[in-house]
Amino acid sequence: MNRNIKENIISILESNKGLFISGEKLANELNVSRTAIWKAVKNLKEAGYDIHSVSNKGYALSKETDILSSKIIKNNMPNYSDKFNFLIYKTVESTNIIARGMAINGAESGTVIIAEEQTSGYGRNGKSFFSPYGTGIYMSIILNLKKKKFFNRSLITTAAATAVSKSIEEISNKNTQIKWVNDVFINEKKVCGILTEGAFSFEDGRLEYAVIGIGINVHFPKNGFPKEIDSIASSINTENNADIRNILIAKILEYLYEYYFNNVAFYDEYIKRSFLIGKEVSINVDNKDYTVKVLDIDRTFALIVKFQDGKVDRLVSGSINYRGV
Repeated sequence: MNRNIKENIISILESNKGLFISGEKLANELNVSRTAIWKAVKNLKEAGYDIHSVSNKGYALSKETDILSSKIIKNNMPNYSDKFNFLIYKTVESTNIIARGMAINGAESGTVIIAEEQTSGYGRNGKSFFSPYGTGIYMSIILNLKKKKFFNRSLITTAAATAVSKSIEEISNKNTQIKWVNDVFINEKKVCGILTEGAFSFEDGRLEYAVIGIGINVHFPKNGFPKEIDSIASSINTENNADIRNILIAKILEYLYEYYFNNVAFYDEYIKRSFLIGKEVSINVDNKDYTVKVLDIDRTFALIVKFQDGKVDRLVSGSINYRGV
């Protein structure tokens, strides 16, 4: 089945969501037979799209449809849709694992791996990331840095966190907070985790590629969160807003391109969402736990902290434990 036919059908039905479009009209628009349209719609239904078929009326996409689609994502990217290429899967072990393999083999920057479900999603220090089918965004973006003369490693993850935070706010009208370096919260509960992985050249120590893994709890899971994270995790919304995941992905990638590739300053956007400044937290540095007071985050996104012995230091890495997250 020609993938373009299916994508074009979805694009047309998406633009007329809830309205019936005849098979004849679709066939004429796409310059294919009505049989090809029927087969494509059948394949789309099998893939999970909620398409209604009625004799003498045609086909209509349900208003509640929220299936991931590269066509819909690109339709919601007014500025940089040509900078990204998408691979969308139903179920994978981990989008980061797929992306790392592709990056090693030279995949271009802007390659985006997205899945409806991860069976072994993971975060920092190998912690499991709950990734149930159809309720979240699980994606990995490849940055091929071999041709990039100048880059700042600290900007990769913070740019992603800021892009996610701003996009969630625009979609949901809810305030977000960022826990240094890159976890995104709503009402002090985690809704997004970001994990950046990469590989360095043995010859010059330069970062050859980076993979930004982003996991977002969009819809509330049907059976709730697992007991171990139920008190610390949340989702953006509990209602089924059609296409929210496609639109959110589009916004995130647009902001990420602005911040990282176009070097648009985002420090002020990041810092105003940080909620740890002035708080006392537990932080693990080089496998040792310390209790520190967070004094500030400087313009390189390093954490300025005061240890219990009075020493003030600048930390560029470390894992903060804040209320179990």
